[in-house]
Amino acid sequence: MRLGAGPRRLIVACAALSAVLAAAWSTLAPAAARLPAPGEPFFEFALPDLSGNPVALSSFRGRLVLVHFWATWCPVCLEEMGALEQAARAHPDTLTVLGVNLGEKPARVADYARRAGVTFPILLDTRGKVAARCGVLSLPITLVVGPDGRMAEPITMGSLDRESLDALLRRRLPADE
Repeated sequence: MRLGAGPRRLIVACAALSAVLAAAWSTLAPAAARLPAPGEPFFEFALPDLSGNPVALSSFRGRLVLVHFWATWCPVCLEEMGALEQAARAHPDTLTVLGVNLGEKPARVADYARRAGVTFPILLDTRGKVAARCGVLSLPITLVVGPDGRMAEPITMGSLDRESLDALLRRRLPADE
């Protein structure tokens, strides 16, 4: 069977796209491999908040930190923002939620956070460098960093509902919380 010019172009375009995706994955795969396993030190990073001020992960040493990667276009992210906000408010002395927005304009992110009632710190990973280092290939993803600065749990991919978040907090926060 002989293909016409249209189908041949489509096949060539698909092959080219596959090559681009493979190249992109090969640059991200080594970054993902560097993500520490539970118990290993988490790498230091600093990202700007919505006011442009740099916020370093190490500034939250002594607290459990949920590093939560999200975007405004992600419907699952919106669903879990309430649970994350509630957890942050319920444990103000021992828990920090860092909402790391991936690749969006600050004004859009700020408007979204305001409308969603988010008060925990929102950081901007506009170029995706921290996300790439963490192996983030889909959203949402939550990383748990212990008070000692070490990776506390494996990556939580996908939706983090109240039940699973409460279970995580029971495992990781002091019993008197």
